[in-house]
Amino acid sequence: MALGTAFRAFFAALFNDALAQRLKVVLDVDPATAETDSSPARLPQKPLEQTKPTSPASSRSEAITLLATLQREARLIDLVKENLSAYSDAQIGAAARPCLTQCASTLERVMTIKPITTVGEGATMEVPASSGPSRFQWLGEGSGSTGKLVHHGWEVERVELPQWTGSGTDANVIAPVQVQRT
Repeated sequence: MALGTAFRAFFAALFNDALAQRLKVVLDVDPATAETDSSPARLPQKPLEQTKPTSPASSRSEAITLLATLQREARLIDLVKENLSAYSDAQIGAAARPCLTQCASTLERVMTIKPITTVGEGATMEVPASSGPSRFQWLGEGSGSTGKLVHHGWEVERVELPQWTGSGTDANVIAPVQVQRT
């Protein structure tokens, strides 16, 4: 369930600045002062709105810049938007391999992503009491401060996305329409 929620939050925040700001408020809560029950955090109650550049001088969302970079260098959007039901698993794998290789290369170039912990998966580890749910997530039932590592997590150490230099009217374009001359 948490992985599905994480993907939904990621892609929702990617395309909606207002929602991204609301998620940031929730994720920036100090765990020491946060409620200890399992009720969801209360978000500010205001309607979601799609944000679009309003003038030629408007800037571009970093999320769109990252998507445009992954599309340009690895054709990621083409792969994930393709109707895969018409292809065999072998064909999908053959198409995905170069895309994923290029995505990894592109991500390594524009940011440094590292594991949160160096503890090996399956090993027992102590979770610091001061750690919040954004850094450590408990799975299953039980109590205490030790558990078996299921996934080491990821965090970004450096981000160097290209600067947007286009017009505000094109700020949301991930990939241009390509037309061959006849």
